[in-house]
Amino acid sequence: MKSIILILFLASAILCSVGDTLPEFQACLQKCPPCSSPGIFWSCEAQCNYQCQQYITDQRERSGLEVVQFYGKWPFVKVFGIQEFFSTIFSLGNFYVNYRNFFKIHRQYRKSDGEYRIMYFQYLLLLGVSCIGWGFSTIFHLRDTAKTETLDYFGAFAIMLVNLNAIFVRYFELYKKLGLLRLWWFSLMIVFIYHCNRLLTNWDYSYNMKTNIATGIFTMVLWILHSLSTLRKYNKNYLVYNNSIQLLPFETKLLNKLNYISIAKSKLIPLIPISNNLFLLCGLSLEVKDFPPIARLIDAHSLWHLVTIFPSIIWFDWNIWDIEMSKIVTTPK
Repeated sequence: MKSIILILFLASAILCSVGDTLPEFQACLQKCPPCSSPGIFWSCEAQCNYQCQQYITDQRERSGLEVVQFYGKWPFVKVFGIQEFFSTIFSLGNFYVNYRNFFKIHRQYRKSDGEYRIMYFQYLLLLGVSCIGWGFSTIFHLRDTAKTETLDYFGAFAIMLVNLNAIFVRYFELYKKLGLLRLWWFSLMIVFIYHCNRLLTNWDYSYNMKTNIATGIFTMVLWILHSLSTLRKYNKNYLVYNNSIQLLPFETKLLNKLNYISIAKSKLIPLIPISNNLFLLCGLSLEVKDFPPIARLIDAHSLWHLVTIFPSIIWFDWNIWDIEMSKIVTTPK
């Protein structure tokens, strides 16, 4: 699967990124008038390049020609000085839902102790890093430069790793094995440092994409396995869980959210991670099948950022429910 995605991505990049090689674009760059105040985040040279991209795109559209990429990027129109307006807004949306979830998890973290406190910490780590990563994404889409792109890529991979960490620790119960947990954390740190150093030494989009896809697929498989394991446990002890006062508030919160899509059934709750991952997998098709931005504002990548907002609305409520259910299983009678 990842090989197919890679081939499609590279083919798309080769076919679409021809705008900067057009003779008329190069000629336009030579004719830019002097400027004194290009705007926030924009140098005179960058402003000239932007205006030429817009001019060439206008000409091509009037001539009935297809819109092409420049330097591997679509020619977005600026809004309030923001280079990719909707990607910026949707990145902020992701930041917001993760920020809200951080405090939700933190409340449970403070109420818990022992191994469950350690498990809640994994989700705090995931949410904290996610906020940083989505902050970097917002900055990158505000203004695309080499530095902001680097921050965006490093932040995205960090999110991938802490997501893997959370489900790896949960599925293999490393929160009960502190020695193995520390070794696992150390291994992830080495992977992250190696990945960042390799990109800084030799920036390779292909390597970065393959690494993220491999990490994402492994993480997705673990979430699905954990979801199925939780389903078996829930069905086996359904009467206990369904009548548990301890679990009731967390289950009610999930059912209220599921009610918005008319599937508020208790027995479907264990399957939420599977549905979330399938939803994200479908959304990933937006990244594979790119298209010119609608009105030069909304492209496939911005829609992908929109898609990633929704799973987090319910995902961390599920994680709380999952941990609180585990407390019932291990509580002596």
